[in-house]
Amino acid sequence: MSLIDEEGNLFGVINVIDALVVLFVIAVVAAGAAFVLQPSDSGPELETTNVTLDLGTQPEYLITELNEGDTYSPSGTSQLTITDVHLTPSEEGTQVIVRAELQGPTGEEGITYADAPPRLGRSLEIQTNRYAVSGQIRAIGDQATFADDTTTVVLRDTVPAPDAQAIAPGDEIRIAGRTVATINDVAAYTTSDPTERTVFVEAALQTHQEQGQHHFGGNPLQRGQVVSLPSEEYTYAGRIERVGSGLDRGRADVLLEAVVDSETADRLADGDVTTAGGHETATIENVITYATQDPNQKRVLVGVSLRTLGYAEREQFGATPVQRGNTINLTGENYQLSSSIERVGAVEPRGTAATRTVVLRMNEVREQFADAIQPGMTERTDGQTIATIDRVTIEPSVIIATGEDGSVNVVDHPINRDVTITATLRVRETTSGIRFKGQSLQQQSQIVIDLGTITIEATVVSA
Repeated sequence: MSLIDEEGNLFGVINVIDALVVLFVIAVVAAGAAFVLQPSDSGPELETTNVTLDLGTQPEYLITELNEGDTYSPSGTSQLTITDVHLTPSEEGTQVIVRAELQGPTGEEGITYADAPPRLGRSLEIQTNRYAVSGQIRAIGDQATFADDTTTVVLRDTVPAPDAQAIAPGDEIRIAGRTVATINDVAAYTTSDPTERTVFVEAALQTHQEQGQHHFGGNPLQRGQVVSLPSEEYTYAGRIERVGSGLDRGRADVLLEAVVDSETADRLADGDVTTAGGHETATIENVITYATQDPNQKRVLVGVSLRTLGYAEREQFGATPVQRGNTINLTGENYQLSSSIERVGAVEPRGTAATRTVVLRMNEVREQFADAIQPGMTERTDGQTIATIDRVTIEPSVIIATGEDGSVNVVDHPINRDVTITATLRVRETTSGIRFKGQSLQQQSQIVIDLGTITIEATVVSA
C-alpha cells in the first residue's frame, strides 16, 4: 500500500493538505505552550528594614505636611515609607525624628537601599509632591514605630512675671496638631528682681526610647538638659532638675528676721498669703515688730509657713535650701520682703518668755533729752509691753579741765548728763542665754527702747 494514493489521501484516509493544516496547528499550539510555561524573570529578591532618621530642625509649614504613610522611591527597586513621627520643640526650632521602613534588593551583605547599604550616619532623602527633606540614619532595625512613652521631669527657668502668671497646670504643648508635652504642676517663687520669677514645672514629655534610654528629641533625658516648651502665651525653656519623678510638695516653718522700712512693717500681718506669678508661696503665721535707732526702720521677726519643694537633698524654697542664714524673698499684696532665715522648724523665737530687770547706762546725753526719760514709760508691740522704765537717775557728766595754773580738775559738764535706768524687759530665756528683741542680752550689749515720744539706745550694765 502506497503512502499517498491516486486521490491524494494519506494512507488512503486523510487528504494531504488537511494533514498539513493539522500539523501546523499542532506546532503553533506547542510553541505557545512552551512560551507560556517557560520560567519568567521575576527580578531581584526584595527585603525590608526599619531605620530612625534625624531630620534636624524643620519649619512649621513643612512639619504640617509630614505624616506617617508618606513614601518615596529613589529607584524602581527601593522605597522608603515613614512609619512614625516624633516632634520635639527646642530653642532653635522643632526637631523632627522619624521611623521609616526601607525596602530594597538583598544580597550577600544584606539589604541595599538606593544602591548602598543603610549604614549609620548615611544621609537619606525623602521627596514627595509636597516637600523634600533629608536626614541621617541614627538607628537601624527594631520595630516599625518608636517605643513611645511618657516621662515626667522637673524643669526650672527664670521668666518674666507675666509669663509666670500664664503658666498653669493642664497646659498642653502642641506642634502641628500633636501634643508633645503636658504641664502637670507649677511652682513659682519671687527673685531679687521684682520683674522676674523662678518657675518650676512638672511636665509629662512625650518621649521615645533608644537603646533603653528616654529621648526627647535627639538627646537622652538627663539632669542639666534644657527643654523648651513654647505655647501661644509664653515661652518656657527650663533646665532639667529631675527625671522620672515630679515636684514633691512640702511645707516648712521658719522664723525670718529683717530690718525693713516702717511702712512695710505696718503692712505685714498674721494670715497674709504671699504669691509669685499667681501661685501661693507662703503664709505668714505671726509678726513681731521692734524699733531700731532709725525711726523710719523696724526690725521684724516673721513666722512663716513656706510652700517648699522636697525633691533635692535638702528641702528648698524655690532654688534656696531651707537652712538658717539663707535669704528668701516673699511678695505680699502691697510689699516685698527679703529676709534671712533665723530659725527652721518653728515660727516663734527660741526660748521661754520671761521678764528680767536690767540696769542700763547712757553717757553724755543732753539734759533736755535726759529729763524726757520718766519712770512708767513703756514700749509696746503687738499689744504686749516689752519694756518698762522703773527708775531713772540723772547725774551731770564729768569733764577733765586744766586750770590756768596747770592743775587738772574734774568738773560737771554744763549740758551733758549721764543717765542710769532700771528697766523691766520682756525677754526669752534660751539655752544660749537671754535674748531681748531677738538679740543677745548681756553686759555691754546695746539695746534700743522705743518709748513713744523718744527712742533711747543704752548700754547694759547688768542683766
